[in-house]
Amino acid sequence: MASDSSRWLLNLQGRCLMTCALLLLAAVSSEQLSENFYDAKCPQAMSIIKQKVDKFVNADRSIAASLMRLHFHDCFVRGCDGSVLLNSTESMLTEKEALLNKGSIRGFEQIDEIKYELEHACPGVVSCADILAVVARDATVKLGGWSWPVFLGRLDGVVSFADEVNGSLPTRLDNYAKLVATFAKVGLDAKDMVILSGGHSIGKVHCGAFFERLYNFQGLNITDPSIDPSFAAFLKKQCPQTDPFGFTALDATNGTFDSAYYHDLLTNRGILQSDVALLTDPLGVEYAIKAVSDPQSFLFEFGQAMIKMGNAPGPAPYGWRKHCAFVEHKPC
Repeated sequence: MASDSSRWLLNLQGRCLMTCALLLLAAVSSEQLSENFYDAKCPQAMSIIKQKVDKFVNADRSIAASLMRLHFHDCFVRGCDGSVLLNSTESMLTEKEALLNKGSIRGFEQIDEIKYELEHACPGVVSCADILAVVARDATVKLGGWSWPVFLGRLDGVVSFADEVNGSLPTRLDNYAKLVATFAKVGLDAKDMVILSGGHSIGKVHCGAFFERLYNFQGLNITDPSIDPSFAAFLKKQCPQTDPFGFTALDATNGTFDSAYYHDLLTNRGILQSDVALLTDPLGVEYAIKAVSDPQSFLFEFGQAMIKMGNAPGPAPYGWRKHCAFVEHKPC
Protein backbone atom coordinates (compact mmCIF):
# COMPACT_ATOMS: atom_id res chain seq x y z
CA MET A 1 0.00 0.00 0.00
CA ALA A 2 1.35 3.46 -0.91
CA SER A 3 2.43 5.75 1.91
CA ASP A 4 0.73 9.09 2.52
CA SER A 5 3.71 10.89 1.00
CA SER A 6 3.58 8.67 -2.11
CA ARG A 7 -0.11 9.31 -2.56
CA TRP A 8 0.48 13.04 -2.15
CA LEU A 9 3.19 12.96 -4.84
CA LEU A 10 0.98 11.01 -7.26
CA ASN A 11 -1.84 13.47 -6.63
CA LEU A 12 0.46 16.39 -7.31
CA GLN A 13 1.77 14.82 -10.51
CA GLY A 14 -1.78 14.18 -11.72
CA ARG A 15 -2.77 17.75 -10.99
CA CYS A 16 0.29 19.06 -12.86
CA LEU A 17 -0.60 16.93 -15.90
CA MET A 18 -4.16 18.25 -15.82
CA THR A 19 -2.88 21.83 -15.58
CA CYS A 20 -0.58 21.33 -18.58
CA ALA A 21 -3.48 19.88 -20.58
CA LEU A 22 -5.65 22.84 -19.57
CA LEU A 23 -3.03 25.29 -20.80
CA LEU A 24 -2.78 23.42 -24.10
CA LEU A 25 -6.55 23.48 -24.56
CA ALA A 26 -6.63 27.19 -23.81
CA ALA A 27 -3.85 27.94 -26.27
CA VAL A 28 -5.60 26.00 -29.04
CA SER A 29 -9.07 27.45 -28.42
CA SER A 30 -8.16 31.11 -27.85
CA GLU A 31 -6.57 32.16 -31.12
CA GLN A 32 -7.56 35.83 -30.90
CA LEU A 33 -7.18 36.27 -27.16
CA SER A 34 -4.04 36.26 -25.03
CA GLU A 35 -3.42 35.36 -21.42
CA ASN A 36 -0.79 38.14 -21.36
CA PHE A 37 -2.95 40.76 -23.07
CA TYR A 38 -2.57 43.34 -20.29
CA ASP A 39 1.01 42.57 -19.23
CA ALA A 40 2.45 45.61 -20.98
CA LYS A 41 -0.41 48.11 -20.71
CA CYS A 42 -1.71 47.24 -17.23
CA PRO A 43 0.52 44.68 -15.48
CA GLN A 44 -1.27 45.20 -12.16
CA ALA A 45 -4.72 44.44 -13.59
CA MET A 46 -4.95 40.79 -12.49
CA SER A 47 -3.69 41.64 -9.01
CA ILE A 48 -6.22 44.45 -8.60
CA ILE A 49 -9.08 42.19 -9.65
CA LYS A 50 -8.02 39.35 -7.35
CA GLN A 51 -7.62 41.65 -4.35
CA LYS A 52 -11.08 43.07 -4.92
CA VAL A 53 -12.70 39.66 -5.36
CA ASP A 54 -10.99 38.41 -2.18
CA LYS A 55 -12.36 41.43 -0.31
CA PHE A 56 -15.90 40.94 -1.60
CA VAL A 57 -16.01 37.21 -0.87
CA ASN A 58 -14.43 37.60 2.56
CA ALA A 59 -17.25 40.00 3.41
CA ASP A 60 -20.00 37.87 1.83
CA ARG A 61 -19.25 34.35 0.57
CA SER A 62 -22.54 34.24 -1.31
CA ILE A 63 -21.38 36.97 -3.69
CA ALA A 64 -18.93 34.51 -5.31
CA ALA A 65 -21.74 32.62 -7.04
CA SER A 66 -23.28 35.88 -8.23
CA LEU A 67 -19.99 37.08 -9.69
CA MET A 68 -19.53 33.78 -11.51
CA ARG A 69 -23.08 33.91 -12.87
CA LEU A 70 -22.58 37.37 -14.36
CA HIS A 71 -20.04 35.90 -16.79
CA PHE A 72 -22.50 33.13 -17.74
CA HIS A 73 -25.35 35.56 -18.27
CA ASP A 74 -23.09 37.81 -20.30
CA CYS A 75 -21.69 35.16 -22.65
CA PHE A 76 -25.03 33.45 -23.35
CA VAL A 77 -26.57 36.69 -24.67
CA ARG A 78 -24.70 38.44 -27.51
CA GLY A 79 -21.47 36.66 -26.58
CA CYS A 80 -18.93 37.74 -23.95
CA ASP A 81 -19.14 41.50 -24.52
CA GLY A 82 -20.12 42.93 -21.13
CA SER A 83 -23.63 43.74 -22.38
CA VAL A 84 -25.23 42.29 -19.24
CA LEU A 85 -23.76 45.22 -17.29
CA LEU A 86 -25.41 48.01 -19.31
CA ASN A 87 -28.17 50.10 -17.72
CA SER A 88 -31.39 50.73 -19.59
CA THR A 89 -31.91 54.04 -21.38
CA GLU A 90 -34.94 55.80 -22.84
CA SER A 91 -34.38 53.99 -26.12
CA MET A 92 -33.03 50.66 -24.89
CA LEU A 93 -34.39 48.20 -22.30
CA THR A 94 -31.32 46.16 -21.45
CA GLU A 95 -30.60 42.58 -20.37
CA LYS A 96 -30.63 43.61 -16.71
CA GLU A 97 -34.37 44.28 -16.99
CA ALA A 98 -35.30 40.97 -18.62
CA LEU A 99 -37.60 38.75 -16.57
CA LEU A 100 -34.98 35.99 -16.30
CA ASN A 101 -32.40 38.46 -14.97
CA LYS A 102 -34.26 41.05 -12.93
CA GLY A 103 -33.96 40.24 -9.26
CA SER A 104 -31.91 37.17 -10.13
CA ILE A 105 -28.43 38.49 -10.86
CA ARG A 106 -26.35 40.79 -8.73
CA GLY A 107 -22.75 41.91 -8.32
CA PHE A 108 -23.01 45.03 -10.48
CA GLU A 109 -21.74 47.32 -7.72
CA GLN A 110 -18.73 45.05 -7.20
CA ILE A 111 -17.88 45.12 -10.91
CA ASP A 112 -18.20 48.91 -10.88
CA GLU A 113 -15.77 49.10 -7.96
CA ILE A 114 -13.25 46.91 -9.75
CA LYS A 115 -13.59 48.99 -12.91
CA TYR A 116 -13.04 52.19 -10.94
CA GLU A 117 -9.79 50.86 -9.49
CA LEU A 118 -8.58 49.69 -12.90
CA GLU A 119 -9.38 53.04 -14.50
CA HIS A 120 -7.42 54.78 -11.76
CA ALA A 121 -4.43 52.45 -12.30
CA CYS A 122 -4.46 52.31 -16.11
CA PRO A 123 -7.18 54.38 -17.81
CA GLY A 124 -8.74 53.12 -21.01
CA VAL A 125 -7.18 49.68 -21.02
CA VAL A 126 -9.21 46.89 -19.38
CA SER A 127 -12.60 46.00 -20.90
CA CYS A 128 -15.68 45.25 -18.81
CA ALA A 129 -16.07 41.92 -20.63
CA ASP A 130 -12.57 40.86 -19.55
CA ILE A 131 -13.27 41.92 -15.97
CA LEU A 132 -16.27 39.56 -15.90
CA ALA A 133 -14.16 36.67 -17.20
CA VAL A 134 -11.39 37.14 -14.64
CA VAL A 135 -13.81 37.76 -11.76
CA ALA A 136 -15.66 34.51 -12.54
CA ARG A 137 -12.40 32.57 -12.29
CA ASP A 138 -11.15 34.31 -9.15
CA ALA A 139 -14.52 33.96 -7.36
CA THR A 140 -14.59 30.23 -8.15
CA VAL A 141 -11.03 29.71 -6.92
CA LYS A 142 -11.77 31.65 -3.75
CA LEU A 143 -14.36 29.02 -2.80
CA GLY A 144 -12.19 26.00 -3.58
CA GLY A 145 -12.26 25.65 -7.36
CA TRP A 146 -9.19 25.11 -9.49
CA SER A 147 -7.76 28.03 -11.39
CA TRP A 148 -7.76 28.16 -15.19
CA PRO A 149 -6.01 30.48 -17.66
CA VAL A 150 -8.24 33.37 -18.68
CA PHE A 151 -7.45 34.57 -22.18
CA LEU A 152 -8.06 38.29 -22.55
CA GLY A 153 -8.64 40.97 -25.14
CA ARG A 154 -12.44 40.94 -25.42
CA LEU A 155 -14.18 44.07 -26.65
CA ASP A 156 -17.16 45.60 -24.89
CA GLY A 157 -20.48 45.77 -26.70
CA VAL A 158 -22.45 48.92 -27.38
CA VAL A 159 -25.99 47.52 -27.09
CA SER A 160 -27.99 45.26 -24.79
CA PHE A 161 -31.57 44.12 -25.39
CA ALA A 162 -33.88 42.59 -22.79
CA ASP A 163 -35.87 40.70 -25.41
CA GLU A 164 -32.75 38.76 -26.45
CA VAL A 165 -32.46 37.12 -23.02
CA ASN A 166 -35.51 34.90 -23.50
CA GLY A 167 -34.40 31.99 -25.61
CA SER A 168 -30.72 32.67 -24.97
CA LEU A 169 -30.36 31.69 -21.31
CA PRO A 170 -31.14 28.21 -19.96
CA THR A 171 -34.13 28.20 -17.63
CA ARG A 172 -35.08 26.29 -14.49
CA LEU A 173 -37.76 24.30 -16.36
CA ASP A 174 -35.65 23.16 -19.32
CA ASN A 175 -35.39 19.47 -20.14
CA TYR A 176 -32.13 17.83 -21.24
CA ALA A 177 -32.67 18.39 -24.97
CA LYS A 178 -33.52 22.07 -24.46
CA LEU A 179 -30.43 22.56 -22.28
CA VAL A 180 -28.20 20.98 -24.94
CA ALA A 181 -29.73 23.18 -27.64
CA THR A 182 -29.30 26.36 -25.57
CA PHE A 183 -25.65 25.66 -24.80
CA ALA A 184 -25.00 24.76 -28.44
CA LYS A 185 -25.92 28.33 -29.44
CA VAL A 186 -22.71 29.55 -27.77
CA GLY A 187 -20.53 26.74 -29.08
CA LEU A 188 -20.80 24.39 -26.10
CA ASP A 189 -21.57 20.68 -26.37
CA ALA A 190 -23.56 18.34 -24.12
CA LYS A 191 -20.55 17.53 -21.97
CA ASP A 192 -19.86 21.24 -21.45
CA MET A 193 -23.49 21.71 -20.43
CA VAL A 194 -23.35 18.97 -17.79
CA ILE A 195 -20.03 20.23 -16.42
CA LEU A 196 -21.02 23.91 -16.36
CA SER A 197 -24.26 23.01 -14.60
CA GLY A 198 -21.90 22.22 -11.73
CA GLY A 199 -21.67 25.97 -11.24
CA HIS A 200 -24.71 25.34 -9.05
CA SER A 201 -22.23 23.95 -6.54
CA ILE A 202 -22.32 27.44 -5.03
CA GLY A 203 -25.10 29.92 -4.58
CA LYS A 204 -28.71 30.05 -3.51
CA VAL A 205 -32.04 29.95 -5.32
CA HIS A 206 -35.45 31.52 -4.74
CA CYS A 207 -37.81 29.01 -3.17
CA GLY A 208 -40.45 29.81 -5.76
CA ALA A 209 -38.15 28.48 -8.48
CA PHE A 210 -38.98 24.90 -7.47
CA PHE A 211 -42.36 25.20 -5.73
CA GLU A 212 -43.97 23.07 -8.43
CA ARG A 213 -41.81 20.13 -7.40
CA LEU A 214 -42.59 20.61 -3.72
CA TYR A 215 -46.26 21.47 -3.71
CA ASN A 216 -47.92 20.98 -7.09
CA PHE A 217 -46.07 18.37 -9.11
CA GLN A 218 -47.65 18.04 -12.56
CA GLY A 219 -50.60 20.09 -11.27
CA LEU A 220 -51.63 17.35 -8.82
CA ASN A 221 -50.99 19.22 -5.53
CA ILE A 222 -48.40 16.63 -4.51
CA THR A 223 -44.65 16.53 -4.01
CA ASP A 224 -42.50 15.21 -6.84
CA PRO A 225 -42.12 11.52 -5.82
CA SER A 226 -38.58 11.45 -7.24
CA ILE A 227 -37.33 13.75 -4.46
CA ASP A 228 -35.84 11.96 -1.46
CA PRO A 229 -38.65 12.20 1.17
CA SER A 230 -36.41 13.45 3.96
CA PHE A 231 -34.94 16.08 1.66
CA ALA A 232 -38.41 17.16 0.55
CA ALA A 233 -39.36 17.62 4.21
CA PHE A 234 -36.21 19.69 4.76
CA LEU A 235 -36.98 21.89 1.75
CA LYS A 236 -40.53 22.48 2.94
CA LYS A 237 -39.18 23.77 6.24
CA GLN A 238 -36.72 25.99 4.38
CA CYS A 239 -39.36 27.09 1.87
CA PRO A 240 -42.89 27.14 3.28
CA GLN A 241 -45.56 27.62 0.65
CA THR A 242 -46.26 31.10 1.98
CA ASP A 243 -42.71 32.31 1.26
CA PRO A 244 -41.77 31.96 -2.43
CA PHE A 245 -39.19 34.73 -2.08
CA GLY A 246 -37.10 32.93 0.52
CA PHE A 247 -33.81 31.31 -0.41
CA THR A 248 -32.20 27.91 -0.05
CA ALA A 249 -28.75 26.60 -0.97
CA LEU A 250 -28.34 24.86 -4.33
CA ASP A 251 -26.30 21.99 -2.90
CA ALA A 252 -25.30 20.38 0.39
CA THR A 253 -21.94 22.14 0.66
CA ASN A 254 -23.06 25.64 -0.25
CA GLY A 255 -20.11 28.02 0.02
CA THR A 256 -17.58 25.47 -1.23
CA PHE A 257 -16.99 24.83 -4.92
CA ASP A 258 -16.88 21.04 -5.28
CA SER A 259 -18.70 18.10 -6.87
CA ALA A 260 -21.31 17.70 -4.11
CA TYR A 261 -23.92 19.05 -6.53
CA TYR A 262 -23.65 15.83 -8.57
CA HIS A 263 -23.82 13.66 -5.45
CA ASP A 264 -27.05 15.45 -4.58
CA LEU A 265 -28.45 14.68 -8.03
CA LEU A 266 -27.54 11.01 -7.81
CA THR A 267 -29.18 10.70 -4.37
CA ASN A 268 -32.44 12.39 -5.44
CA ARG A 269 -31.56 15.66 -3.72
CA GLY A 270 -31.43 17.89 -6.77
CA ILE A 271 -33.47 21.07 -6.49
CA LEU A 272 -34.24 22.62 -9.86
CA GLN A 273 -36.07 20.74 -12.58
CA SER A 274 -33.25 21.64 -14.99
CA ASP A 275 -30.71 20.11 -12.59
CA VAL A 276 -32.62 16.86 -12.26
CA ALA A 277 -32.95 16.78 -16.06
CA LEU A 278 -29.22 16.01 -16.35
CA LEU A 279 -29.89 12.45 -15.18
CA THR A 280 -32.45 11.78 -17.91
CA ASP A 281 -29.65 11.17 -20.41
CA PRO A 282 -26.89 8.52 -20.17
CA LEU A 283 -24.20 11.15 -20.78
CA GLY A 284 -25.47 13.22 -17.88
CA VAL A 285 -25.47 10.18 -15.60
CA GLU A 286 -21.97 9.23 -16.74
CA TYR A 287 -20.47 12.63 -15.97
CA ALA A 288 -22.33 12.95 -12.67
CA ILE A 289 -20.90 9.63 -11.52
CA LYS A 290 -17.44 10.63 -12.73
CA ALA A 291 -17.61 13.96 -10.87
CA VAL A 292 -18.51 12.18 -7.63
CA SER A 293 -15.92 9.41 -7.98
CA ASP A 294 -13.15 11.79 -9.12
CA PRO A 295 -13.85 15.29 -7.76
CA GLN A 296 -10.57 16.65 -9.09
CA SER A 297 -11.53 15.73 -12.65
CA PHE A 298 -14.66 17.87 -12.25
CA LEU A 299 -12.65 20.86 -11.04
CA PHE A 300 -10.32 20.49 -14.03
CA GLU A 301 -13.09 19.99 -16.58
CA PHE A 302 -15.04 22.94 -15.21
CA GLY A 303 -12.06 25.14 -16.03
CA GLN A 304 -11.89 23.68 -19.54
CA ALA A 305 -15.55 24.44 -20.16
CA MET A 306 -15.21 27.98 -18.78
CA ILE A 307 -12.37 28.67 -21.20
CA LYS A 308 -14.55 27.45 -24.05
CA MET A 309 -17.55 29.50 -22.95
CA GLY A 310 -15.39 32.60 -22.57
CA ASN A 311 -14.55 32.45 -26.27
CA ALA A 312 -18.11 33.24 -27.37
CA PRO A 313 -17.64 36.42 -29.47
CA GLY A 314 -19.91 39.43 -29.28
CA PRO A 315 -21.64 40.32 -32.59
CA ALA A 316 -21.25 44.10 -32.27
CA PRO A 317 -17.98 44.96 -30.51
CA TYR A 318 -17.62 48.60 -29.46
CA GLY A 319 -14.17 48.69 -27.92
CA TRP A 320 -13.61 49.76 -24.36
CA ARG A 321 -16.17 51.28 -22.01
CA LYS A 322 -14.98 53.64 -19.30
CA HIS A 323 -18.07 52.82 -17.26
CA CYS A 324 -19.46 49.29 -17.42
CA ALA A 325 -23.04 50.44 -16.90
CA PHE A 326 -23.31 52.76 -19.90
CA VAL A 327 -21.76 53.67 -23.22
CA GLU A 328 -19.88 56.91 -23.80
CA HIS A 329 -20.20 58.49 -27.22
CA LYS A 330 -16.92 58.32 -29.05
CA PRO A 331 -15.65 61.53 -30.68
CA CYS A 332 -15.81 61.55 -34.47
